[in-house]
Amino acid sequence: MSKKIFNIFSSIADVYDVVGHLFSFGIDGLWREMTAREALIEKSSYKILDVATGTGSIAIDIAKKAKKAKKQVEITAVDFNKDMLRLAEEKINKRKINNICIKAEDAMKLDEPDCYYDVVTAGFLLRNVDDTKIFADELKRVLKKTGKFILLGMGKPQNKLLNMFFKVYFILLRLVGSSIDKTAYRWLTYSIMAFDRNKMLNILKDKGFKDLKIKNLPFHIAFIITGIK
Repeated sequence: MSKKIFNIFSSIADVYDVVGHLFSFGIDGLWREMTAREALIEKSSYKILDVATGTGSIAIDIAKKAKKAKKQVEITAVDFNKDMLRLAEEKINKRKINNICIKAEDAMKLDEPDCYYDVVTAGFLLRNVDDTKIFADELKRVLKKTGKFILLGMGKPQNKLLNMFFKVYFILLRLVGSSIDKTAYRWLTYSIMAFDRNKMLNILKDKGFKDLKIKNLPFHIAFIITGIK
């Protein structure tokens, strides 16, 4: 992960949750909840890796859902930005969740064993990694055989009307976001509109993943890609 991305997330870490919630009209919580729901598999006891955990929202949602479903899960939540991890740890401690382990790790060079995890999740990571092919290799390396991945991302809407709406909305977002961090919110809007979800799907297919599916989420700017090793 690049120094540029590190600095961007450090600069907005303290407002990340609140601003993300406001700018998405609160729908980001639903997107994460849908991602967490996908992480509940048939096994009663299993290991989950949440890559680019940020402030830990997806990991926390998974822990809550697993507890409700009476599943024993061990969650390892990693991110390369320690400012974001500090907030994640605060949220986890506040909620007294004891099955999430926080670690500082780079998504492109994970310090995790081969073929170890039953499930890997990642939220809003894909457009921020330097090379999605390298991340796909890491994803394949750490997953067990038949392990599942769930990737929550954002990209240019495929619906023409929604695409036009978000082009206008992102101009306004950049103007408002510039009062917080001009570079961060310029990157946010640019990276979303530049990201090609179908290209990512083809990369995963080329890496040998099976049962690949892509689901457009409410507003069509967010999506979930799932697949099996």
